[in-house]
Amino acid sequence: MDRDFTLEKHLLTRCYSSPSEIEAIIETRYKNNESSDPYLVLVPTSGPEGVKPAPARTHFGKNMDLKPAQARKVNIRRDMKVYIKKTLAAQTKLVKKVQHARKEGRSVDLEMYISRYNIPRYDMYLQLHLLWKQYIQDLLFGDQKNPNLNMVLPRLSTADFNGCKLRVIESRDRNLIGFEGIVLYDSQHSFMLVSPQLKQSNHVISPAQSVGGLKVVSKRGTMFAFDVECAPGEFVSFTILGSRFELRAVDRAGKKFKSRGVEDIY
Repeated sequence: MDRDFTLEKHLLTRCYSSPSEIEAIIETRYKNNESSDPYLVLVPTSGPEGVKPAPARTHFGKNMDLKPAQARKVNIRRDMKVYIKKTLAAQTKLVKKVQHARKEGRSVDLEMYISRYNIPRYDMYLQLHLLWKQYIQDLLFGDQKNPNLNMVLPRLSTADFNGCKLRVIESRDRNLIGFEGIVLYDSQHSFMLVSPQLKQSNHVISPAQSVGGLKVVSKRGTMFAFDVECAPGEFVSFTILGSRFELRAVDRAGKKFKSRGVEDIY
């Protein structure tokens, strides 16, 4: 027990200003009846700020009925699928507009529709490609002037291809041959590429080529190629068998590839 009654005196100073009155209350705080409980006399005070208005009061009973709001869990994979689906649907819609306009002999303001449908533009991802070029040069060659390809190939198999400019050189889908674009997302079974708008060509430009935008290319049955600058003005070309790259980038980084047969493209 606190023999100095420090706590009691401190509480009583909030209600009584006279020290003698506080001492008297401390001396008589216990009843003579041993069966009864000790008590401490306090009187209500108005306080320096007065009574708070009703809106500022805390309603404990009301708050007990409220449940904490659950944070919305963001599923990145689901959001990515929704984005791809919406973008491809918008591109298909715009391609049909171009087809109808050509049949009727009129032009279409592609820039306006591309902005309205939020179709990704090739120029927006050129900076990403420049970052990837520096990344792949440091990963494969570093400071070596004459790199050994036997050391380069294992590093290439574990590289991140987001930002790489890929072109399709062989595919079961003959319409994909010659397609080129920057990798936006390297998934397990496909590359998601953004292609430029083709405005001038020696051949007839299709409506899809004039729109450009997003394209999902399956890895299975497709052969890709890309170039890496190993020295100023000197490039090394690499070929990727998509069927061997059907792994996520994070899983491919820790995998050791072995020489084995792969299915034919044709």
